[in-house]
Amino acid sequence: MSEALIAPTYGEAFELRRQFRQLYGNGLALDYLFATVAPTGAQLEAWLATDANLAAYQRLIATAVGASAVCTSATAMAAVVGSTTALAHLRDSDTGRAALISSKTAMTAVLANATAAGALLASSAARVALYDHETAWGLLVASANGRNAISALAVEHTNGATTLVMPPGVAVGTRVVLVQQKISAAGPTSHAGTGADTYSTTSTAYVDRYVRVAGVGHRTTTAAGASQIRYLIA
Repeated sequence: MSEALIAPTYGEAFELRRQFRQLYGNGLALDYLFATVAPTGAQLEAWLATDANLAAYQRLIATAVGASAVCTSATAMAAVVGSTTALAHLRDSDTGRAALISSKTAMTAVLANATAAGALLASSAARVALYDHETAWGLLVASANGRNAISALAVEHTNGATTLVMPPGVAVGTRVVLVQQKISAAGPTSHAGTGADTYSTTSTAYVDRYVRVAGVGHRTTTAAGASQIRYLIA
């Protein structure tokens, strides 16, 4: 993943603040996040409890330059990850979310924290963005916190038929994560995939997959055991 920006130096941050004030008239959030002594997550959360400060932060992450500056700064992201409000607004802003997903610094910070990883995956818009971003998806499933966040949202579907059946809510082309797969009884094989037997197992214990399978369906080979999958719609 190539960073849109390298984390700003002090001089670059000063110039960024100057330009931001010229364009938007207020560099309050930049001044706070890029202070010589960076705020902690708890301090940022308390700071954002003031309406004027929250509005300044929202203006900052609504711009591509501002959002990228935050997401490519390890110290700023450490504060954001530690603040429920800051992370939620970054995740829910179209510009902020794009910057977060595209920044290895931001993704690394979020995935290092189980609570933050769960908060990111709780958003359908964020799940779609992650699903469609090759490198961000790789970081997500390589992280234990990322996999746990996916698993926490996954739902189970059972199919005792020998023909591929898509779970409720899934249609051709639906973005789906195949999380886990198993067969309910020894003997038959569980097959899953997009109109094909791409993933197969005879295990009666769940086998981890964590793969993107658009429009996933699954089936069993005989009525002696049902195919079971856990899946998540992006």
